[in-house]
Amino acid sequence: MPVFKKALFVDDDVIAINISERLLTLNGFAEEVVAKTDGEQAKTFLLHNKTDLPDIIFVDLYMSIMSGVEFIKWLNAWQAKENIHVPVYVLSSSMSIDDFNLVSKHQISGYIVKPLTPGHLKEIATKHANKLHHFLKLY
Repeated sequence: MPVFKKALFVDDDVIAINISERLLTLNGFAEEVVAKTDGEQAKTFLLHNKTDLPDIIFVDLYMSIMSGVEFIKWLNAWQAKENIHVPVYVLSSSMSIDDFNLVSKHQISGYIVKPLTPGHLKEIATKHANKLHHFLKLY
């Protein structure tokens, strides 16, 4: 049985989407993966699916149209207004402390440096299965 019913994956790299989608489903992490290529598409998806939200969100930092940071800012405000909480993990190729500091001041559950691995998924699954609230920083 998958850890999460639905995962939202937001990244403008189609190859990263395909690899991560297979990783999430083949490892029993998510039953369904919804992929969007920018923050604006993800925002629209969430607004149109308020009754069937994903259980977890992975978002890249650098995307066209709406960046990951802009999306996270919007998502934090929207979740507060709607009184909902979906855990968000930044999934980025950046190891920059500036990028980490930029997003860590927002409500996110963790920061993962690409590529996403089965080990990362195991740590995330353990955190959520045990209802732990600590921040994950995974390299």
